[in-house]
Amino acid sequence: MILKKAKDPGLGSKFQNPIKRMMNPDGAYNIIRKGGLNNFQDFYKFLLEIKWYSFLLFITLFYIAMNLVFTGLYLFVGIEQLKGASELQSDFFNAFFFSAQTFTTVGYGAISPNGKAADILAMIEAYIGLLSFALATGLLYGRFSKPSLKISFSNNLILSPYEDGEALMFKMVNLRNNVLLNTKVTTLFVIDKGIGEDEFNKEYFALNLETDTVNFFPLTWTLVHKIDENSPLFNISFSELKKRNSEVIVMVETFDETFGQMMIQKHSYAEDQLITGKKFDRNFRMDENGQLVLHIDELNNLTSI
Repeated sequence: MILKKAKDPGLGSKFQNPIKRMMNPDGAYNIIRKGGLNNFQDFYKFLLEIKWYSFLLFITLFYIAMNLVFTGLYLFVGIEQLKGASELQSDFFNAFFFSAQTFTTVGYGAISPNGKAADILAMIEAYIGLLSFALATGLLYGRFSKPSLKISFSNNLILSPYEDGEALMFKMVNLRNNVLLNTKVTTLFVIDKGIGEDEFNKEYFALNLETDTVNFFPLTWTLVHKIDENSPLFNISFSELKKRNSEVIVMVETFDETFGQMMIQKHSYAEDQLITGKKFDRNFRMDENGQLVLHIDELNNLTSI
């Protein structure tokens, strides 16, 4: 039997040393890029993709830092140029709170600039504040409006008895309570061609799934690749799969009714996530009223064979 290999999908196939995995579990490429655009050179993309807590922390620190800069400038030109400064607090806090009012264009009127230098600084700060809040608002909108899938995958790939042989299985579920239609799953099997060679080659094979497309995706979905003579895993032992840095790359393509467009999510399983001697436990059941209940938090529940 001659297996038909898939073409290099763009991840590369020839390496000087063994490669553990081509893709991280979250679908990001496991590649360190040097010489291209880094986070600060592609700042808009960086701010759109960082975690929410990092984004909010950055905005907060930027706001405080800009106010501290202008506080220092107001103190430099002289606190006497800020009319109405309170004698009950220090010059620093008078300048800082005036800066915050100017930067946000709130302008309560208790303190006002009273001098050419302070007037110029207030004008510049108000201008920078308007631009800053416009950019922050645009970034917030971009982050909220950016469509994304929230499909969760099982922690492990399972090599389990199936029918008259074995099968490779994993599960996935939609975390959101929205409608996904015409969901299609494509899987790619990656494995070292051999061990102990001067050049380490990766081979790519398409994994045929028993069912790779569903019209509706309201429950968990167990994806099954039957290992037979047409499978690239045929006659490869469990230990050899681990030794040869095997990896399964998953791509899910579906139509999201909420966003009204086709969307894609990637995932990867490496050899350390492959287990045997277990099977997935069913995580949807009927209640006493005949209603189907899906227990999403039981996605990774396993039972012994």
